[in-house]
This record gives sequence, structure tokens and C-alpha cells, in this order.
Amino acid sequence: MQTGPRTAAGKAASSMNAMSHGLTSAKVIIAGESLAEFHDLLFSLLDEHQPATPTEAMLVNEMTQARWRLDRVRRRQDQAFEAETLDQKLLALLLRYAATYERGFFKYLETLKKLQRERLAQSKPPFVSQKAEQAAFFGLLDAMTAPPKPLNIQDTAEPGAA
Repeated sequence: MQTGPRTAAGKAASSMNAMSHGLTSAKVIIAGESLAEFHDLLFSLLDEHQPATPTEAMLVNEMTQARWRLDRVRRRQDQAFEAETLDQKLLALLLRYAATYERGFFKYLETLKKLQRERLAQSKPPFVSQKAEQAAFFGLLDAMTAPPKPLNIQDTAEPGAA
């Protein structure tokens, strides 16, 4: 009776048994891929998009994973085209996954940009037209630079002294 692998190394190896192309892997980084390159992509997208909230950071992470998986599909497509015989079913599958990951990337990007626009709009003061701003400024300037009004002697007299 077989009970499967018992050691950590055996379990890790057997977890890859059914992997033929890695397109449906729950793991973001699979054998043959570089964690350092994934982190480079992640940090470049974080630097570019400057997420300010946990939700924005999650969207950048999802964008990174979608792009990483799209690159995996494209590498697999290149391998399929280099083969002597083209597997039409595999190519159709690769095209489907490429479209899915590309669509996901742009969906996350669009959502991120929308959230960032809303956040920035909430932090800005309400819009004031340039004409209204100028009128208020020149009104204040006129009040500050106007010559003093002449004093009316009656205004300065003490009450009841007349």
C-alpha cells in the first residue's frame, strides 16, 4: 500500500508531478523562474504606482502576478512555436490564458487608477474658478491699498460733549 511521500523534499517534488505548463499553478513562482526577477517586477510597479493604501498595494501585487503569469505564457508560446510540430490544442490554451492574464492586468490597473483619482480628489480643496480667485485677490488688494478715509470730527467727539 502506497502512502505517498513522507519527507519534505519528497512532498515538494510530488507537488510538481502534474505540472505540464504551470499555467494553472497556485504558486506564483514555479521551477525555472527567478524569485529575484519577480521581486524586481514587483518593486518597479510599486515604485511607478506609489500605492498609498493597503488596497492599492494589493492591486499592484495582483498586477505583478498577472504580468508574471502572462510572461510565463509567452515563454511557453515561444517554446511551442520552436517545436517541430505545433500542438493546436496547446496553442489555443496558451492564447486563452494570455488573454485572461492580460485582461486581469489591465483590470487591476484601471481599478488602481480609479482609486487613486478618487483619493486625490478627496484631498484637494473644492474647485474655485480663476476669475473668482482673481476678483477676491484684487478686492483684498484694493482694501489694503485704498487711501484712508477722512476722519469726521463728530465721530471722534466724546458722547455727551456737544
